[in-house]
Amino acid sequence: MCYFMKDLITKDKLKIFSSYGGDLDGLSRINKSADIETFGKSLDKVWGLISNKLQDLDLISRRLTSNDFTKQTLTELEEIADEESLQILTAKINFYSDFQKVRQILENIKSWTTNETDTVWAGYDNGEEFLIDLNQDIEKIKFCDFATLDKLEMEFAPASTYQEISLSNGWGDNFLKLAEDFDILHKKIMTNNYNVDKKQWWKVW
Repeated sequence: MCYFMKDLITKDKLKIFSSYGGDLDGLSRINKSADIETFGKSLDKVWGLISNKLQDLDLISRRLTSNDFTKQTLTELEEIADEESLQILTAKINFYSDFQKVRQILENIKSWTTNETDTVWAGYDNGEEFLIDLNQDIEKIKFCDFATLDKLEMEFAPASTYQEISLSNGWGDNFLKLAEDFDILHKKIMTNNYNVDKKQWWKVW
């Protein structure tokens, strides 16, 4: 689905939405022209999108959704929000940034891997086969897939996939640092060790 600029969620629109507590009738009553003009003819449409997506993000943050629902919501946000507002909205998910840090760890492993990488001791016929699995995991972690996070815990375990590949290809020391970083992030995500934001779901700041 294609969204025109006026239809996109922006930081200014989020600020206005938040200032009225998500109450569109409140905006209508006050009838502040500058706020209304920011939304233009897409006022009802974009206001509804912000309201719906903030509720969806609240459910995701409280871990009450399936992986499919989370992926669909985040994919839709990438289409309907500009870059700045996307960062604001995804920050409403407590664990989102940590999943992206896990994703970067996987990207580092990918950067050290080629089709010729020795992967035999890790159970892969060649580097190309390993990269197929790794790219799939990177894509799933991007969308906060907890099942893939559980899989990665095993992949990062001593004498498991990533360590075997690192030792066979001369980047064992680098792996140890990545494994340590992953363990910290995994524990934080799984124990839900976050300061809970007491703001109402619609508040952006």
